[in-house]
Amino acid sequence: MFTKKKNEDYSEKIMKVGADKLTVIALETMVKGSIEVEGDLRLDGTIEGNVSCKGNVIIGPQGWVKGNVICANAVLYGMLQGDIQVTENLLMKAGCTMGGDVYTGELEIESGARFNGTCNTADKDTFVANQGVKSETSDAEK
Repeated sequence: MFTKKKNEDYSEKIMKVGADKLTVIALETMVKGSIEVEGDLRLDGTIEGNVSCKGNVIIGPQGWVKGNVICANAVLYGMLQGDIQVTENLLMKAGCTMGGDVYTGELEIESGARFNGTCNTADKDTFVANQGVKSETSDAEK
């Protein structure tokens, strides 16, 4: 009755599950500063700051984050300049650009995705909040 479709797009699955608590940052929208999201996040605009999300993060093809990301699952189509900590699954789709370190339970990188950084994998039970992800430097450190 409930069978997984062959070649099911993981990002579609995330959108179906989190539609009731979905935060969307639309194309041509810019957020400066860190944000915290209780549910899921769909980013088609720009965030300059850290993202902390209890649910799933999708960075769309025009989406761009300059900062660190912490979440449960993530699908990258766009650009991330910073570290990412994903407790479960990280999927880098063809055409995405990732510049930073990855801390995740599972990693999948499609052909055509660009990744410059280091990768660290562990069981989701071993992740501790903010483990391994560097925070933004404070004004005093700059």
